[in-house]
Amino acid sequence: MISNHTARCLLWGMLCLITLPGIAQERPIQVTTAQLGDVAVYQEYSAPATTLSLNESRISAETTGVILRIPVQVGDRVERDALLTALDCRDNQLKLRKAEAGLAGIEARVTLAKRQIKRTQSLRKTSSVSEERLNQQEADLQIADADRQAQLTAIAEARLNQQRCEIKAPFAGVVRERLAGEGEWVNPGQPLIHLIDLERLEISAQVSVDRVASLQEAGKILLETNQGVYPVRLRQVVPVVESLGRNREVRLQFSDGRALPGSSGRLLWQSQQTYVPADLPVRRGDTLGLFTVDQGKARFVPLSQALEGHPTQVDLPADTLLVIEGRQALSDGAAIELAN
Repeated sequence: MISNHTARCLLWGMLCLITLPGIAQERPIQVTTAQLGDVAVYQEYSAPATTLSLNESRISAETTGVILRIPVQVGDRVERDALLTALDCRDNQLKLRKAEAGLAGIEARVTLAKRQIKRTQSLRKTSSVSEERLNQQEADLQIADADRQAQLTAIAEARLNQQRCEIKAPFAGVVRERLAGEGEWVNPGQPLIHLIDLERLEISAQVSVDRVASLQEAGKILLETNQGVYPVRLRQVVPVVESLGRNREVRLQFSDGRALPGSSGRLLWQSQQTYVPADLPVRRGDTLGLFTVDQGKARFVPLSQALEGHPTQVDLPADTLLVIEGRQALSDGAAIELAN
């Protein structure tokens, strides 16, 4: 027979076995936490890029003539309207003088026609002068006026050709090539100087179609070259997809400083989407997720798109408290306390 004392001890032991696990489960688990904004990472992207000059021109002759001198050398920086090439302009000067002399003769015809008309109009008041004669004189004046306008146009053209004997820089830039030599006869349209604009520059980059959106949303974009790193801004995404590489060309402009034309480098930017490090999500069942803090309890937030060993995108406020240490021992709804 079991004594009353022994029975009481056995009952007490059984009660202990039943209640102790519950007590253990209710005991808060110590964890450390951090705000999402403090542990978040942002995907970094890059793309090949090249600095281009918007004006890379082969400056051509606009009139015929012999080159007298070329005052610039390869590598020289020139300002807008600086002299690049001077042609022998004697032919054009003679044409201008001839046109001006022709104008003087036409002006004399116009003056004579006006006097004749005035005289005829005066004679009609005192004698019989045929209206036909007056009409002929007025027609002669109109023809002389038309010849004068044509001659003025010829003079303007001759002056323009005379000005074209001096080939000047249409923009500030650097001389890349001399395409003709002194003493050479040139014709209209023949290239003389290869000039590159150093001021109006753009960056061309080839960006994968799936990264264009992140580039458009990026707060900071950099161009890294062997000359340095330059901040740039997006100007245009070309609305065409390259058929081979499945890339889209983007055009950007320098924000501060500029690389030399033709410089190659890498375009660098960060995604604005928030990611957590690859080692932070934990697996519960078949799902990866994060533990957050909710009124002293651990809450499991599933990450449906998470891949083991990869940073994972999250859509949570930056001030969300995440469990950092102690998360492996947690379950959803477990009581927690913050370690000191």
